[in-house]
Amino acid sequence: MSYQDFLATKAIVVRSSGREVGDSDIHPSLFGFQRDLVRWSLRKGRAALFADTGLGKTRMQVEWARLTGERALILAPLAVVQQTVAEGAEIGVPIMYARQQADAAPTGITVTNYEMLHAFDPSTFGAVVLDESSILKNFEGKVRTGLIRAFSQTPYRLAC
Repeated sequence: MSYQDFLATKAIVVRSSGREVGDSDIHPSLFGFQRDLVRWSLRKGRAALFADTGLGKTRMQVEWARLTGERALILAPLAVVQQTVAEGAEIGVPIMYARQQADAAPTGITVTNYEMLHAFDPSTFGAVVLDESSILKNFEGKVRTGLIRAFSQTPYRLAC
């Protein structure tokens, strides 16, 4: 076995579990790099977009959630929730802000803050977005562990 073959056996390959979308499916206001990231993350199904401040993560995650075709829940810090609703409105994507399951949108996208996750049934959502996912940094944190448990069966998952 050559060294290259040996290295190939060590490669971690993650199968895509999402869906393909065409360029025309994505809102025209997204820049080329944003379109590429949305397309890639949708194809993967479970992905992370670690774009720097000011590169349009909110718009990308809203478009990703819309294009999954699933009922989606966006979890964000409280200070970012209204910005997410406004960003959706700018591109014609209605986003419902809810603090409990009963107020969640029956279809489409709902946004809430991390502290309210306990008031929702994660099994009713086919897609989840973790905005400001740096909340996951603490390897043994309660929030991190709770999020992993809550959404382990969710088909579409995006960390931003």
